[in-house]
Amino acid sequence: MIALEFTTFLGRFHPLFVHLPIGFLFLAIILEWYESFRKTEVKSKLIPIAWLLGALSAAGAAITGWFLGETGLYEEEYLFSHRWLGVALVLVAFIGWYLKSKPKAFPVKLQHGLNILLLAMLFIEGHKGGNLTHGETYLTEYAPAPIQKLIEGGEEKDALPKFATPDSVKVYADLVAPIFEAKCIGCHNDEIKRGGLNMSHPDSLRIGGDTENIIAAGNTEGSELFKRITLPPKNIKFMPPTNNALTYDEIKTVEWWIEQGAPFEGSLASLKVTENIKPILLRRYGIDTNPKPWYETVQLQKLDSTKLSKLIQTGFQVKTLGPDNSLLDIKYSGSDLTKEKLSELEKVKEYVTWLSLANSNVSDEWLSSVSQFTNLTRLELEKTEISDKGVAHLSGLEHLEALNLYGTKVTDACLPHIEKINSLKRVYLWQTGVSPQTAKSTQENNEKLKIVIGKG
Repeated sequence: MIALEFTTFLGRFHPLFVHLPIGFLFLAIILEWYESFRKTEVKSKLIPIAWLLGALSAAGAAITGWFLGETGLYEEEYLFSHRWLGVALVLVAFIGWYLKSKPKAFPVKLQHGLNILLLAMLFIEGHKGGNLTHGETYLTEYAPAPIQKLIEGGEEKDALPKFATPDSVKVYADLVAPIFEAKCIGCHNDEIKRGGLNMSHPDSLRIGGDTENIIAAGNTEGSELFKRITLPPKNIKFMPPTNNALTYDEIKTVEWWIEQGAPFEGSLASLKVTENIKPILLRRYGIDTNPKPWYETVQLQKLDSTKLSKLIQTGFQVKTLGPDNSLLDIKYSGSDLTKEKLSELEKVKEYVTWLSLANSNVSDEWLSSVSQFTNLTRLELEKTEISDKGVAHLSGLEHLEALNLYGTKVTDACLPHIEKINSLKRVYLWQTGVSPQTAKSTQENNEKLKIVIGKG
C-alpha cells in the first residue's frame, strides 16, 4: 500500500514533466533548421544540449506517466498506445541527441528525417495525452459545424436505438449493458480487470471484483458500483475516472435497474416502470410506457372502401381514427334504426371502436349484436330505451373503456353487469334509476372505475 501511494505521488508529477520535452525538442529542431537556412558552417552546441534536455525530460514524463497510468484513472485501451509511444519517443530523442552531437558524421537527410519523425511523434503523443485527459472531443467540440462534420465523417456518435413497445425491450441487454459498454468495459473486461472486476458479461459481473457487493440487487446504497458512479468527480474513487462520465439519464437508468433487482433477463414490460424512469425511457429511447387506449394498439388492414360506402348509404356516419389507424368511429341517431342495419355494421365489427347510438330507437335485444364488436372501446347509449337487460349483453366486451347510459331506463340491477367489464374506466349514469348510494358503493369496490351520476 505504501509503495502504491508513493508511485501515485510520483505519477502526479507527469503534467510537470510532459511539457518540457515539447519545448526543448521543438527549440532544438527550429534552431537547427534556422542554421541550415542561414547555411551556418559550424552548428551551435545548444542543439545537442537541447536534444539531451528533451530526452531526459521525456524520460521523466514517461516514468511519471507510467506510474500515473497504474492508478487506474484512465481507460486502458487509450492508455496502452499512449504509454508505448511515449517510451518510443524517449528512445528517438536519445538517438537524436547522439546524432546531433556528431552532426558531420551522419547525412543531412538522416538528420532532417529524424527531426520530422520526432515532430510527428510529439504531435500524435500530445494528441493522445489530450484525449486521455480531456476527452476525444476537446479540440473539436467548439469547432464550426463544417469542420466538425469533416472530422466526424457525418456520423451521429451518440445515436440511441428506438424501440416500438416495452415488450420488445430487454432491460439489461438493451438499456443497461450499452451504458457499461460505453463507460466501464474499457477498464473492466476479459483482458483488463481493474480492481479484479470484469463487466463484459453478466456472469463475470455477478462474481464482482476485489470490492464486495459490486451490485446489491434492490439496494443502491449497498451497491459499490452505484456509489462509485455517483461520487464527486474529484474523488479518487469516482468511476469512470475520465471525462466520459455517466450522464444523469444513464445514472438514473442504472439506479432503476438495481432497484428492480438488477435482473439480467426479462423485458421492460416485466418490471415496474416507476414515475422517475418514464421520462428517461421516452427521452432516450422513444419508449412511452404510459398505458395506451386499446384502439391505439390494434393493427388491422385498411377496410375496403366499398364497405364504408355501404355503411354510409345505410345511414351511419363513419369516420376513421386517422390515416394510420383503420378503426372506425360510427354514429347513428334517429328513430329508424333497424336490426338489418345493425347486421350491416356487424360485417365490419372488428373495425368499430367508437359507437354512438344516442337518441336512437336501439332496443335491449339489439345490443346482443353490439356485444360482438371485439375492439369496441367507447359506447354511447344516452337518451335511449336501454334497460338493465340490454346492459347484460355488454358484460363480455373485453376492451370497453367508456359507457354512457345517461337518460336510460337502467337501475341498480345494471351495476353487477357493469362490474364484469374489467376494462371499463368510466360509466355515465345521470338521470337513471341507479341510486347514488349504490353507485358510490360500487365505485369504492372498483378503484379503476369512475361512476359519474347526478342526484336523480
